[in-house]
Amino acid sequence: MNKMAPEKIAFILSTGRTGTKAIAEGLIGDDILSPHQPPYSRLLTIASNYYLHSWISRSFLKWLVYQLRWPQIKQAQARYYIQVFSLDHLPAKLIAEQHPNVYIIHIVRDPRTFVPSYLNWVHGRFKSYIANKFVFGWHPSGYFTGEVPWRTWLKMDEFQRVCWHWVYKNQNLESFFANSPHYLCLRFEELFSAEKGQETVELLTSFIGIPYQNRFETIYKQAKNSSLKTHFPQWAEWPEERKRQLMDICSQQMEHYGYQTQEWIS
Repeated sequence: MNKMAPEKIAFILSTGRTGTKAIAEGLIGDDILSPHQPPYSRLLTIASNYYLHSWISRSFLKWLVYQLRWPQIKQAQARYYIQVFSLDHLPAKLIAEQHPNVYIIHIVRDPRTFVPSYLNWVHGRFKSYIANKFVFGWHPSGYFTGEVPWRTWLKMDEFQRVCWHWVYKNQNLESFFANSPHYLCLRFEELFSAEKGQETVELLTSFIGIPYQNRFETIYKQAKNSSLKTHFPQWAEWPEERKRQLMDICSQQMEHYGYQTQEWIS
């Protein structure tokens, strides 16, 4: 096995709840290493949010990334290193600035399915609940990033903040990478669909420069990120007020990604 740094490095990024585990498991093999949430991922996520809050410097975050993340990549025993951890936005940016062989795949999911999936995941797993509720900096704060006034942020409930995170994180990904020729945005719904799954996976792999293999079909044939818990219902069962709250926060960004928003009240 080649002991040099990988020939191609890719980061598959999103807001979470976008089938990243299925992607990682479907890609790994031969000369492809595709770790899902490698060591230090959560620490780097919290540090990234501290940077977004202006609590730590860019130079300190970069030092941390090159102490923790870059050695994992450089020492990977594979031709292609495809990291499938949704929230490594800033580590990916800092590494991409120094290495021309880095590719970014941004997966976006309709918030009408993302929000209930995320809320059910948080409230359905003890570790996720503790992290989301009690670990300071687990998510960016709209107030500390300077995006939302303090009183407004305090009045927002968990649902509204998840909607806000969907917008903020997707906008950040675009602002970090959209001007790069090594940036590709894909929709979750197409990646995991019977009609467009193969075409979308072929687009993903060809973008990185990996020959398509039939075994990759396990990616789009797996079940979507659907929550089994019922803490929060699906879109069709939401009261009109909740639908309007989501649309007030997310509709502009949804339309940017091609999601229909005109006839949203069932």
